[in-house]
This record gives sequence, structure tokens and C-alpha cells, in this order.
Amino acid sequence: MAILYIVATPIGNLKDITLRALDTLNSVQLIAAEDTRVAKKLLTAHGISTPLIAYHQHNATKQDPVLLAGLEQGQDIALITDAGTPLISDPGHSLLEQCRIREISVIPVPGPSAIIAALSVNSINVNRFCFEGFLPPKHAARIQRLQQLRSESRGLVLYEAKHRIREVLQDIQSVFGPDRTLMIARELTKIHEQIVTDSVSNLLQSFDNGTIPCKGEFVIICQGDDGSALHQIEMQRMRKLFEKVSAVLSHKDAVSLAQSLSTLPKNALYKLATEFYPDG
Repeated sequence: MAILYIVATPIGNLKDITLRALDTLNSVQLIAAEDTRVAKKLLTAHGISTPLIAYHQHNATKQDPVLLAGLEQGQDIALITDAGTPLISDPGHSLLEQCRIREISVIPVPGPSAIIAALSVNSINVNRFCFEGFLPPKHAARIQRLQQLRSESRGLVLYEAKHRIREVLQDIQSVFGPDRTLMIARELTKIHEQIVTDSVSNLLQSFDNGTIPCKGEFVIICQGDDGSALHQIEMQRMRKLFEKVSAVLSHKDAVSLAQSLSTLPKNALYKLATEFYPDG
């Protein structure tokens, strides 16, 4: 039975490729590439003439049976993306699922990854992180997702394209606040590579004045919540509680109820309740 290789390719600099990846791309019978034009540049640079076939999100359903047929006939095939490690915010999961069902071997050939490259130079000291990839493209859905993430204590790693980067930063500022620290990594490993760490409000100013151009591909590392977002969420929850019970419970009883439902200290709850019990 043949093998499907998942091969990581450079995220920018064509020299960032492993010897094993070059050997694999040279030895397989076919390379399935997200964009054959991009792949051709890489292969030409390294003297590889293996045949190419296009495989991307718009033709995966059509191409899966073609690649599976080749594998079942004994062809070794390599799957590559335009940049970095395949299947990380890229197509290929449907093909791998079919390989699993047919018991076709799938072997990773690891290498470059924009996520790891960005994390390796972050000055926010992100030791634990969660990868969110691309946030929803629509504003309302993006805000909703950010609201779900705003109290996340781990660092958040995001991908974003040039045409939406400012909108995403504006939404992050709206939900996380203007002081949340972010690292912007633009065009990693390429000629115009740029890495900037600052508050989201200052980063937006940098985009406005052209210090950071809206060009290229972006990785965003967002510092995790230090507890302040979670505190605000809990304060808002207790505020709603006091608003509901102020007509039927005394100030003291309302605070006692809140204590049983919240981790906020008693003095903070008592002070918050005074908004609804002006006479103390």
C-alpha cells in the first residue's frame, strides 16, 4: 500500500525546508498542492520535477477520489500547502479521513509553522496558548467569538489576512479593552518581516500612520487575561442579580445571596449592591 505524506513547506524563505521534505517531494509520484504555481517555484528552486496536481478548499471533494485512487494503485503522494504545515487552517481533513477508513498510511514530514515561528519570538512570555486560527469573517460572529475568549488565561494565536487585520484589531479592542497586549508578526521569514508588540490601541495607531502596513499575512499573539476580564464578567453577573432581587430582598440578604453564588469578596459585593440600595 502506498503512503500519503503530509509535508511542511517554507512559510516564506525557500531555504526553510528540511532535507527529509526535499527527499520526500523528490521521491513521491505525485504532489497535491494548494496552488501549483506557488509549489512550482519551490520545486524549481530545489531542482525537483515531480508532477503536480491542484488540491484546495474549492476542489477537495472532486480531487479526494482521484488521490485515493492513486494511493490504492500504489502511488506515493505528498500533500503540501502554499506555506507551512498542511491541515493547519488548510484543506486536507476529508482526504485524511478517507485514508483512515481505507487503512492507507499517512506520515507527517514536519517543518515550518507560522504558529511556532511567531511564538518563538514573542516577548509576552506565552508559555501556554490556544490556536484559534482565523476568527469568523462576519463582524457579529467575530464579536461573539471574542466575547467567549476574553477571559481565556492562555495566550491566543490568530491568523489574519491583510484586508481584515484592522477590523479584527478594532474588535479585539472593543471586547478585550484598549490595553490588552498583542504581538503582530507580519510576513514572517520574508524580506519585509515585521514583529511589533504593543497594546492593541497603539497597534491600531501604527496601522493608521503606516508604521505597520496592511500588507502580507499576519499572525497575532494576544496576551491571556490576567483575571481582570473574568472579574468584570463576574461583576456584571452580580449587578444583574442585584437588579432583579432589589425589590424583594433587603440589602443584607441580597449580599448574602450573592456571596453564595459568587467568588467576589463580600466588601466588593456590598459596594456593588449600593447601586440598587441607595439608602444602605
